Amino acid sequence: MKRLIALLTAMGLPMLASARTWTAADGRKLEADLVSATAAAVTVKNAAGQTFTIPLERLSEEDRKWVQSNGATPPAAKPGAPASPTANAPHKPIEGTYASLVTGDWALSKHEDLPFALYASKELSASQKYPLVLALHGKSQNDENGKQVNGWMKSFTKTENYAAHPCIILAPLCYQPFGGTGAGWYDKPGTEAVDLVKKLIKSLPIDEKRIYVIGHSMGGFGTCHLMNAEPRLFTAGVAVSGCSGPETANTFKKRPLWIFHAVDDEVVKVSVSQTLAKALERSEKTFKYTEFPTGGHGIATKVFDDPEVHKWLFGQVEK
Repeated sequence: MKRLIALLTAMGLPMLASARTWTAADGRKLEADLVSATAAAVTVKNAAGQTFTIPLERLSEEDRKWVQSNGATPPAAKPGAPASPTANAPHKPIEGTYASLVTGDWALSKHEDLPFALYASKELSASQKYPLVLALHGKSQNDENGKQVNGWMKSFTKTENYAAHPCIILAPLCYQPFGGTGAGWYDKPGTEAVDLVKKLIKSLPIDEKRIYVIGHSMGGFGTCHLMNAEPRLFTAGVAVSGCSGPETANTFKKRPLWIFHAVDDEVVKVSVSQTLAKALERSEKTFKYTEFPTGGHGIATKVFDDPEVHKWLFGQVEK
């Protein structure tokens, strides 16, 4: 083993520290190797080989002390890159109308007739700005607030994903009779969801240049509909197994959209997405289309478990 380490060192190859359990400030845990550390963040790699950079402020006090005692180095400034005005701002408690919903877990509430769930870490600071993700579920007869928060939405709250992309996630419930129609987000619940987003922007530390909408099935149709109806509100979107028609193409020549569909989808035919993709085939800068050969109608978890989807979505910033 010593000979192997010596050989790697002689070759100038980087070595990972032994795996350790990292604990987020809100108690969630992540098993990962330390790759590198600075005075502001750590970069770690999990067992799947995925690499994440986690700000120290998102880690437990014990982990921060461990990093400091193991030789963290100051981050090197990138030539010509302006410093973020809030990157080193002190933590400031969030106050206001919706502050009680910032719990580090899914908090349930209601806006007018619209039930909704909201997720935001307790470590978010009023002195910084964070993206807002509006997550729209598919057709459902469910009328119980909280049940709309399904597997693919929870991908955004996984420790490694949330550490890399801290945000506020809003998951409204398309209540009955609208939720069971298959077009509920085109109706009153969609209008109320947009109104709620605008109210959250005024109350919570939300970056207005990074307002995203995502959805599956009916939620995919809703994603495109709301982006088309409110092009100045939403920065970008991801629509899975459902999207709008080619008449909305002009919107997505200006607003980034990534749509996904499986060829063998028997609920919403793949031709729906193919038609919009055809209308936008020359709009590579703003439009992406991914088609899976299999997966049926249930590809949402596969899509949103992909770190590249998160990287793309959170990389979209209003100019």
